[in-house]
Amino acid sequence: MLLAALPLTAGTADAAAKCPNGNICGWTQPNFEGQESDVFTPSSGCNAFDQDNVRSVSNQDYHRVTFYSDSGCYGQHFDLTRGQYSAKTPWPVRSIAVWGPDK
Repeated sequence: MLLAALPLTAGTADAAAKCPNGNICGWTQPNFEGQESDVFTPSSGCNAFDQDNVRSVSNQDYHRVTFYSDSGCYGQHFDLTRGQYSAKTPWPVRSIAVWGPDK
């Protein structure tokens, strides 16, 4: 039982440690590896990642964020709130929508 919890703890630590507070981060490979693509000061609305093939993401921003499979905030999607992450997205993420007013 303890061994099953270790990967989740390590992933949580990696997601938070590799993505600074107030940022939304993405990596081109699962498990927060590969080339990093940050949205350092995301604005409300639709934003594109610098990389076109993001496969793991971390939301350390203060807003709820929707991650999309297509550019322009279209296609399949999932939401992450502050502190949540996905070590392996179900498909490459190409754009994000940031919800709520800018700080």
